[in-house]
Amino acid sequence: MYFNLFIKYFITLLLLIITMLSMFINDLLNIWLIMEINNFLFISYISFSMKNKKMIFFYYIIQIIPSMILIFSISLNNMNLFNKHFLNLLILLSLMIKLGIPPFHFWMVSLSSYMNWNLLFFMLTIQKIIPFYILSMINIPNYFLLMSLYMCSLIPPIMMINLTNLKKLLTYSSINQLGWMIMLIYLKNIIWLYYLIMYIMISLLIFFTLSYNKIYNNFLENNTLNNMIILMMMLNMASMPPFSFFIFKWFSVFILIFNSNLFFMLMIMMISSFLMFLMYINMIYLSMFINMSKSKMIYLTNVQSNFTYLKSLYLFMIMSISLFILII
Repeated sequence: MYFNLFIKYFITLLLLIITMLSMFINDLLNIWLIMEINNFLFISYISFSMKNKKMIFFYYIIQIIPSMILIFSISLNNMNLFNKHFLNLLILLSLMIKLGIPPFHFWMVSLSSYMNWNLLFFMLTIQKIIPFYILSMINIPNYFLLMSLYMCSLIPPIMMINLTNLKKLLTYSSINQLGWMIMLIYLKNIIWLYYLIMYIMISLLIFFTLSYNKIYNNFLENNTLNNMIILMMMLNMASMPPFSFFIFKWFSVFILIFNSNLFFMLMIMMISSFLMFLMYINMIYLSMFINMSKSKMIYLTNVQSNFTYLKSLYLFMIMSISLFILII
């Protein structure tokens, strides 16, 4: 048992180091090699934590197909044998599959139900850093990037309607956040990297709290007060003021406003944010008011509950001031 635990922590450390190392490399072929090492380590990590071996093989197949397309496209691009425009589209296709960008998102949603919170956090955040870095390096036709942006913005809110599985909700929320990062990459703005870092920090707090409180699939089975604190963290992810994530979307909107030809994109992003806000409000309704109809008062009956409450408030406070730490 202790050996498996050591292996998990060791692989986690390697994943973080390799991911950071990729950000200092400019050659696509070398980045692809590092990304494949990263995928191999993550699959090894999954094998220690996931009991369903079919899902591990499913994830391996999903990753190996776009990897083959990617190395094929990069190699041909280096040899100048084909039209660069076509090869860049193939690279974009492979990255869309790896990132779970619609319409290639169903594998990620299906797999999320079988993962624990630690695995899901890595899949939705850390494993997306290298593909996004590659996406920022290549020249992709604008209309394909815009198509990806619009699908990431509009499809997740629609799919989240009447969805109660918490892991799938967070997966669709992650897909929606991809749209904002793609938009910043489209504008060739380095803020996409800061946006991604901030998203990882907020996700870390949410997933840690969910894992600590042993909340798995549904809010309704758990303490209402803890649900409220977690949902307040999710409202931060929805970029509601005065939470820290709001400032990054405000910067993104500010950039769009000063690009007069992108008014339609601005409207799509605003509609998407509003729909996501409605989805989070629906989650609050499901977790809070239905439970309150069963009980008029909620009591914290033991010391452990009080400790959990204070710990969650502390994490919530750190989340709210994290923006100022980044600025400093």
